[in-house]
Amino acid sequence: MKIGLRAHDYGKMSLEERYKRIHEDGFQGIQLAVTKVVDEVASYADVNDEMIAHINQLGEKYEVEIPVLGCYVELGKTNPEERQQEVNKFLRGIECAKAVNAHCIGSETTRFNGTDEERRVAFEGLVDSVKQIVAKAEEVGVNVAIEPVAVHTLNTPELAKELLERVPSDHLKIIFDPVNLLTAENIKDQDALWDRCFECFGHKICALHMKGIKVGAEGQLEKASLQDNAANFKKVIDWLKVNQPEITILREEINPAEAKEDWAYMHSFL
Repeated sequence: MKIGLRAHDYGKMSLEERYKRIHEDGFQGIQLAVTKVVDEVASYADVNDEMIAHINQLGEKYEVEIPVLGCYVELGKTNPEERQQEVNKFLRGIECAKAVNAHCIGSETTRFNGTDEERRVAFEGLVDSVKQIVAKAEEVGVNVAIEPVAVHTLNTPELAKELLERVPSDHLKIIFDPVNLLTAENIKDQDALWDRCFECFGHKICALHMKGIKVGAEGQLEKASLQDNAANFKKVIDWLKVNQPEITILREEINPAEAKEDWAYMHSFL
């Protein structure tokens, strides 16, 4: 297993400075969202051959891989026209993922707070979105990955399993962010939740996100350091070491001033 991070969490700096700093802090991989680290790029349609060559040169120079090319779109929008626009953004990113040798190109789904019936409608739209994306991914030879999130359309391990069953493809993977599946209600039973995740989509996990969470004074979840973390990452990583040992653990929401300490803490799990 390798240790990486989300590249845009390092703040404003040139792309080369970013790669250099990440390498010096010990990380081997990045989740790269080009639209969040290059000011002149508003979408993957703006990524040209020169920029791709620059990214590849920096990756080789600083020994930094791209486990995840981030494409922040809303694949579960209930408005069909708006959803198709989001799908088209992702389709453009697939070619870029191939060009920069990313292990996958990934996205979450769409924030959702409707009824169960409305969620089913949104989920059916998500299935259509993923079918389009996977067809392109298979054609190009790229993996795509979807991230379940408790407050999004794809909000449970079981719904993720259904998506994988309805879009059967070796090119469809899951980005596993345990903290994004936690709520104030289920955190006390999280070990059972992780077992459900392993059963439903463990074989499809291609990257692990790692960040801190804790229960606040009012009983609600709030951000925390990795070291002061209520999420049981030991259970998750112990399972992955046996079953998916080739994946990269990606630190999210890092404070660059604490990067070396976070790297050491993450490495202690390996």
